[in-house]
Amino acid sequence: MSWLVDTLVTTGALIAAVLILRRPVARHFGPSMAYALWLLPVLRLLLPPLTVTVPAPPAAEAIRFPAGSISQVAISADPAFDPRPLIAAFWLAGAAIFLAWRLTGYFLLRRRALRGATLIEQRGAVRVIETDAVPVPVAFGVIDKVVALPRAFAGSADAQVRNLAIAHELEHHAGRDIAVNFAMQPLLALHWFNPLAWAGWRALRRDQEAACDARVLAGSDSATREAYARLITAFARGPGLASTNPLACAVLSEKSIVYRLRSLTMTQPTPRRRLAGRVLIAAGVLALPLTASITYAAQDAPPAAPAAPMKIEKKMVIVEKEGPGKDENKLKTRVVTKDGKTIVFKTDKNLTDAEIDRKVEQAMADMPEPPAVPGGPGQHRIIIRRIGAEGMNHTMMHDGETTDLAGCAKGEPTQVNETSDADGKVHQIRIKICAADQARASAADAIRKARDEVARDKGIPDDVRAKVLKQLDEEIKRNAEKG
Repeated sequence: MSWLVDTLVTTGALIAAVLILRRPVARHFGPSMAYALWLLPVLRLLLPPLTVTVPAPPAAEAIRFPAGSISQVAISADPAFDPRPLIAAFWLAGAAIFLAWRLTGYFLLRRRALRGATLIEQRGAVRVIETDAVPVPVAFGVIDKVVALPRAFAGSADAQVRNLAIAHELEHHAGRDIAVNFAMQPLLALHWFNPLAWAGWRALRRDQEAACDARVLAGSDSATREAYARLITAFARGPGLASTNPLACAVLSEKSIVYRLRSLTMTQPTPRRRLAGRVLIAAGVLALPLTASITYAAQDAPPAAPAAPMKIEKKMVIVEKEGPGKDENKLKTRVVTKDGKTIVFKTDKNLTDAEIDRKVEQAMADMPEPPAVPGGPGQHRIIIRRIGAEGMNHTMMHDGETTDLAGCAKGEPTQVNETSDADGKVHQIRIKICAADQARASAADAIRKARDEVARDKGIPDDVRAKVLKQLDEEIKRNAEKG
């Protein structure tokens, strides 16, 4: 729609400019150059919009708000009435009606003229006929070209006048003036409500007739020009000037005939002036792209960087210590990585390397597989660490993280469940869960699997198992609410 509005404004300005320039141009460069000026608004109508590619704006970063910090507020308002679609529909409907009216009138004239017509002669691709349908000589037809004469006009006693009239209508076909009239109709339809465009159409037809006269009389003597002037005057006094369709080329109003008679008295431009006029018209055509409508298209954003590969970590932490008072950081630690699995063994006992290796090998064999984590950005980590009393320590970490998110720093705090038996030995389970939004579904699945493992583990005291299962159930519920 914006292209149509821009075209309307620009072509309207060009019509106004041609109306101002046509008389000076005709006086200095001849009627044909004034007629050629009307090419500018027609070509501007056909000029497609120019598309300018602009860089795509940087992607806006997502803004995250703390949970519960923003309440949802329903906002509703009746939109203001926008009259633009209604105006556009009225405008385009008027243009369609205008075109239908012009074309229907033209084809009705053609059909009436050809019905019962008498062929007088064939001039190349043009048929010259006599018919009762026209009061004055008329040229019509873009493909099937016809010159229609009033009945008995060909038998006029003044052969010179008859020949000049026929020559004028044939020159309309040679100059493709009927095609020009058709080309102007979409422009006039676009401006159907604009008085400036109607004034432009009438001025174009006067310039068209004057240019045709100039071509017919090119190189003729003064006697021929005088006879031609009498011909134009005679048609001005004739009846039915308005009975022909505007798309056909026929004599118009008295004002048009006065303009044509004045053009006949003008001094013919020299070859140099005619060349200068053509150069000016060509410059105007070349400058038309400067008036083109401009639309902006966003440049395709560069392809997103491939997502960091998903790293699945299989890790087991084994802690063996006597009593709850010892700091884990001071325990003897052995870290073993094999086949994508990591075993962290911590103890305060004086075990030999062989004993430690046996425990590590047993832990490698007992380590459960972590849940599958789909690729893509995000992180989830579920750590369940059990510190038992008998050395049967099942510390499990289900960890799926991308390289761009590390440490699970923003995760849920570690939850600790600890009991002591009668001998003072500690049974402890620590749970830590964190999940980015993108991987929440995978994290929820991992939590459910971890819950099943805790429920099946008979080595966990019943009261500790109950607390852990309750915490895991609450986390599963929270994930479901967030999802």
